[in-house]
Amino acid sequence: MASRHLLRARFFKDDPRVVSVVALRAIQSFEEIVRAAPQKEQYLLHQSPACAKRGYTKYRIPLWGTTPSPSRSNAATVNVPLHRLKELFPGIQRFTAMAVTFSYHPDSPDELRVLLIKRNGKESSWGNTWEGAGGTPDKEDRTIIHSAARESKEETQIRPLRIAGKAFTCSFYHKDRETGDIVLMRTLGFIVIDNEVTIKNGETMAQRVWSSEMQQPVGQSSVEISDEHLDHCWFTEDEVRSAALYVKGTPPGPFAMLLAKKDVVLLAFELFRQSQGQNVPPSVDIVR
Repeated sequence: MASRHLLRARFFKDDPRVVSVVALRAIQSFEEIVRAAPQKEQYLLHQSPACAKRGYTKYRIPLWGTTPSPSRSNAATVNVPLHRLKELFPGIQRFTAMAVTFSYHPDSPDELRVLLIKRNGKESSWGNTWEGAGGTPDKEDRTIIHSAARESKEETQIRPLRIAGKAFTCSFYHKDRETGDIVLMRTLGFIVIDNEVTIKNGETMAQRVWSSEMQQPVGQSSVEISDEHLDHCWFTEDEVRSAALYVKGTPPGPFAMLLAKKDVVLLAFELFRQSQGQNVPPSVDIVR
């Protein structure tokens, strides 16, 4: 039985988002650890390097949907051909790109809002959660910045023309859909400064906003989303902070986000404000 292999599973006191699983060497697969874990800990676990200790194998595994805090990056540094990204980030097996767009509502032009889109997919694809535009690079993309711009155009019809010099990044473990392997991934995110929609329609395109009473977006649609998503909305920073955290196996509420994506969006708010000041890294034009 799998249960006889599992000796102990508990949360680390210093980090409740990390589970420590101590198992016998007889455990043959990572999936067996997941099956043997208590129900409340049966999130999608991510395998990290194990260390042998007195006949046991100890796994210190980040919970699915949790990552270390995102960090700042420089857009110019990662503005390199895609194949060179692994030179900048050794050990990373997959990369994803994200483009974060900000705007204002016509009735509150001083309140910054971020565009988030609601996923349309199966539970394994985090369906009904909210996120910024993004995805995996295509071979045709010149750089990861071009990947972010393409994903933004495909998912929201907003094509970025220029991004802020300050960017953000985070890494996490994820189960590859095709192979089933646990891989180490890194998201590189960029803040859109100029885009075609803003140039044509002005700075206040954030017309569809969140109603706390109705618990849904209300207002005119100003963004054309792809079939991969169900809706879009422009959220304030406080609203993003109040978003419920997605838990695998539990139906998400009307406004739920993955912890990692919530953290990077909140960092993007900070970086966007900083990008409007002085002594900041120069912005990067996106050349087709």
